Formats: sequence, structure tokens, C-alpha cells
Amino acid sequence: MSDIVNPLTSAGMGAAVQSVTAETQKLVDAAKGGGFKITPEGVKPIRDALTELVTDLGALQYQSSMLDQAPQLGDHPYGHTVAKHDQKSASETEGSATAVLEQLRQVAKQADEALARAAGLYKETESQAFSALQTKQA
Repeated sequence: MSDIVNPLTSAGMGAAVQSVTAETQKLVDAAKGGGFKITPEGVKPIRDALTELVTDLGALQYQSSMLDQAPQLGDHPYGHTVAKHDQKSASETEGSATAVLEQLRQVAKQADEALARAAGLYKETESQAFSALQTKQA
């Protein structure tokens, strides 16, 4: 049981984002290497969803900018110390909401890039096959 990671902790979220980033990079590499092709029509709903996700994450980043402000925890030294710590951990450190949202936005953009590349490869292969067929028929 000790190897189970709570995905809602900072460490768990960081591990999840790293895993998604690594898998997305494999998708990008496969698309760049011609490892998979997909029709532009087939990929459109996925690309539309990724575009919407990037937009939503951007809006969430904007809303989370409130985390950049120190919470008001009183006008005493301890309150100021805790407020600074909360602000730093919420907005500045690795695994913070701000950092994770940006990482997820970048992953979604990379996935969209891979799918666009794969759709382009499909279209290119289709054009080449069509040209070859026309040449043989001539």
C-alpha cells in the first residue's frame, strides 16, 4: 500500500503531469517519424477538444492568479509568515497550481501538434498514392 500515490498531493500531481508529458512526447515523436497517420476528418474532434482544453486551462490560469496574492491571515508576524508560505507554495513552487496548469497547457498543445502532423502525413501519403495511381493509369 505504500507505493500508492495520492494524485491530489503536490508530488502526486507532479508525477501525473510528468507521466502525461512523457506519453505525449512519445506521440509527438511517433508523428514526426511517420509512426502513425490519421485522416484530417478523423482527428478533427480530438483537435477541437484539445483547442478547447488549452483555452479552458488558460482561463483557469487567469482565475488562479489570485493565488499570487498573499492571503490575509492577520496583522501579526506569524500571520505574515504563514501567508507568505501559502502564497509561495500556491503560486511559485514546482507542483503549484500555476505550474501544473501551464504544464498541462503545454502537453495539450504538444498533443495537438502531433495530431496535426499525423493528419498532414496522412494527406501527403494519400496524395502520393493518388499520383502514383494516375501515373500507372496513364
